[in-house]
Amino acid sequence: MNQNAIDCWDHVNLPFRIGPMSAIDLSQPFTIHLDVDEPQFERFEDDALMRGMMIFRLDLTGLPDRTALADYLAQEFMYPFRTAGLDAAVSLISDLEWFGNTNGHLVIARGLATPSDVGDLFVSILPNITDRWRTQEIPFIVAIDGKGDRLRSSLQDANDRMDEFARRPWAIPGYDEGAVSVVIHGSGNP
Repeated sequence: MNQNAIDCWDHVNLPFRIGPMSAIDLSQPFTIHLDVDEPQFERFEDDALMRGMMIFRLDLTGLPDRTALADYLAQEFMYPFRTAGLDAAVSLISDLEWFGNTNGHLVIARGLATPSDVGDLFVSILPNITDRWRTQEIPFIVAIDGKGDRLRSSLQDANDRMDEFARRPWAIPGYDEGAVSVVIHGSGNP
């Protein structure tokens, strides 16, 4: 194993990990992965299927705005009733009880390689959703094809808010855990 890979694994508790990954690791059950390529998507899916996880395949290409994103998520996650807005998306994607799967969920998100406001909005809700699954101890993993500075910044801002909330005096131990892990894949990383 090379030193970069060792460094990557030595920093598991950091919100962002950057480094080469020799294998897709679904043993980190509450993680957001950026800059995932097609072979990695396939490995994620194969591993998720072996574990009995549900897989949601999203293509966010061409969604023009917040409303279109909220409507698309409602359709793809098959909400059991009509909703509006991204607050509803956070609430319902954090639940998914209508599917009856307790083995976990893998979300494959394509169409984010090009910077967009919709991409920023989408990734900004993921830490909150992932954290809610973490409190239920049901794996929730997201793999995204983009990694640009805008996506990273949106994720970092959302994770910072999660950390800030976890430090508040009224935070509930075991429930308000703070930032979720983000792994950045890709050959351009150190």
